[in-house]
Parts: sequence; structure tokens; C-alpha cells
Amino acid sequence: MREKNKADNPSSKSFMDYVRSINPVYYYLLFSLFAVVLLVHMFTGQWINTPNTYNSFALQAKSWLEGRLDLGENYSYLEIAEYNGKYFISFPPFVSYVLLPFAIIFGERTPDNLIAVICYLVAAVYAVKLFRKIRGTYNNAFIFAFLLLGASNVIFCSVNGWVWLIAQNFAFTLSLMSIYYATCGKLGLSLSFLACAVGCRPFQIVYIPLLLVIYFCGTNTKNFSFVKFVKEKWTCAIAPFLIGLSYMILNYMRFDNVFEFGHNYLPEFVEAENGQFSFRYALQNLPSLFRLPAKADNGALVFPSFNGVAVWLVSPIVITFIIYFVYSIVKRKKLEEELTPSFKKRNSIVRILLPCLMILHIFFIISHKTMGGWHWGNRYINDVLPFMFYGLLLFLPKKESLYKFNIPLCVYGACINVLGAVITYNNWSF
Repeated sequence: MREKNKADNPSSKSFMDYVRSINPVYYYLLFSLFAVVLLVHMFTGQWINTPNTYNSFALQAKSWLEGRLDLGENYSYLEIAEYNGKYFISFPPFVSYVLLPFAIIFGERTPDNLIAVICYLVAAVYAVKLFRKIRGTYNNAFIFAFLLLGASNVIFCSVNGWVWLIAQNFAFTLSLMSIYYATCGKLGLSLSFLACAVGCRPFQIVYIPLLLVIYFCGTNTKNFSFVKFVKEKWTCAIAPFLIGLSYMILNYMRFDNVFEFGHNYLPEFVEAENGQFSFRYALQNLPSLFRLPAKADNGALVFPSFNGVAVWLVSPIVITFIIYFVYSIVKRKKLEEELTPSFKKRNSIVRILLPCLMILHIFFIISHKTMGGWHWGNRYINDVLPFMFYGLLLFLPKKESLYKFNIPLCVYGACINVLGAVITYNNWSF
């Protein structure tokens, strides 16, 4: 009788029972991605326990704990904003929020590399969860989750806690989480995680309309009433509002402007004729999205180390998305014949809305004075990939035979990004 009661009561399950109940795809993916990270660490020396030299967010968290908003001194090797004779971190603050408890224990030597890798692996969990939620199965989840995380330029931004990279790492994971919770009908959580992502990469805010469409179509609401929605769901806006308000208060207290987080006060932008953002930059930076590597005298390809290379070369998920997106338009009726009216409506809206939002996002990105400076790949475009992944899952063809071409893309993507990261971090030249 005791054994029967134990089996009937889920809360009495042991930890090992819970571990065994988890679908193996999570383990395969997590171990595979950790192996990718380990390869980069082995050849660069950037181990999980290696101190982070570019630890701006930890310095900021430590300063807050000491009762001041400025750093107290300048750090010439970091991007520091100078305003009214004081020195401030010039990045949106959310990463420092996360590091606050770690700064209490470790001071400015927070375990940033470890935190970055954990964040990367959390993204893997949510990539699989999102696949399962949208496709209704775990079949082929590994291929597409690995294509997103293990075979893309995301690798370069996920192996350490450098200030320029960990914010993108956090924004990537938080964006995936916001999409997942929107598909689950949890609007408050979805908008809250997107608000956190905005505190890492502000342009993520453009995807609010997409999250609302995902939520509304998922709830099967036939007779939508805006007034009724506000009355029933206004509490979903409280947490995102408070998160956003915290950014504004912090910005105002530091720079006397609720929308200024510090980048405009970096020397390179103060001295720039067109400032930090300009339409003129967009025309200059657009070719970097398509730029091919040069050819060396010995025939080898030389990839640029500054401001980006063709995005599909380092993130082949772009190729997959374009192919499936076009296929979904051509085979629209066949793909949607088994969907409910609500999901058909969702697909029709997303098919138009998602490309528009991604184009808008990319336009904002290329309007920046630089395209990421020194780095491997085209890292700014990584911010778009979580939403591209959502669209890819939505428009997957029914024929699983059409998934197989992604296997060589996974192999290619993993190889080029591991090699590229190792070469770039080691400053090797050929």
C-alpha cells in the first residue's frame, strides 16, 4: 500500500525519479553545448573560473553596494562614460542587477564566466521547451536548438563574461524566455522577461507587438475587447513597468535623462559628428551584413575582425529561416489545414509582422556608429535570432525529410564558430 501511495503522489517522487522523467534531448543538448564551450576554453584559456578582466557590471554592482552610482575612478580599458566630472558604466544596467548578490560575496571578482555559461545553457533549455510547445513533440528538437545555439555566432558571446558580450548573452536568453511564456499564455511573465532583456539590449523592445499577438492568438479569444482586456490583465503590466521604471530612475539620477544610459557620453560618440546613432551610419553599415571574407595570397579566406561579416556565414540558421519562410508562403494552405482558426490567424499575422519587426530591429542596429567593433562574426545580429527561431518553428514543413539539410549546417556552424572564436580571442592572424 505504501508503494502504491508513493506512486500516486507526484510530490513523493525522488530526485532520481524526476531526473529520469526529463526527456533525454535536454541532456544531449546541454552536454553538446558545454562541449562546444569547453573547446573554446581549452584553446583560449578562458576557463569558467578565470577572472573577468572586462568586468564593468561587477564594478558597477560593487559601487552601488558602497552607496554611490559612479565608479569613483576611471578605467581606461573599459568603455566609461564621463558626466559632470564623474565616471559611470555606459551600458544598460540589468546585468548589474543580477550580479548584486554575487558582488556582496565576491566584490568586483564575481564569477562572470560561470554565470555567462549558465545563462547560455538556460537558453538551451528554453529553446527545447519552445520547440516542444509549438511543434508538440521532441522529435528533431535537438537539431534546431543546436542550430540556434551551437552552430551560430551566439557561441562567441557566450563563453565569457566580458561586458560587451554578457549583456547580449543575457538578452538572448531572456528573449527566448519571453517568447516561451507568451506561447504558454503567461503574459505577465512574458513581458517581464522582455523588460529584463531591454535592460540588456534596449532594441529588444520592438518585439512587444509580437508577444501580444502570440498571447492573444494562443488564448483563442473570439470576441476581443480592449476595455475588457485592460480590466482583466492590467496587473500583467505591473512588473514590466516597475522594471522599466527602475532603468529610468537610474538613468535620471546618473545622467539627468530617463532615456540616457551613458553611451552618448563615451569619448568616441561625444566627438563624433553624427553622434551615436544616425541614418548615415545605416548606409555605411548595411554592407557589413553581406560582407564576404577576403582572399589571402595563399588562397585562404580572411574573415574581418571588425564590424562584421555576412550573417549567414556565421549563423546558418538565417539560411534555414529564409528557406522555411518562403516554403510556408508557397505551401500555406497545406501547412495550416490541421491548425485551429486561432492558430491560422496567428500564423497569418506573424508571417507579416515578424519580418517587419526584424527589419526594423536590424535598421536600428545598423544605424549605430559601429557594428560591434572588434569581434568574431556579426554579433549584433544575435539579438534577432531568438525571434527568428520562433518564426522558424512556426513555419517548419510537415515533411521531416526537409529537416535533414540542417545537419550539415549544424556541423559547419559549430566548426566555423569554434574556430573563429578561438582565432579571434587569441588574436591569431594568417
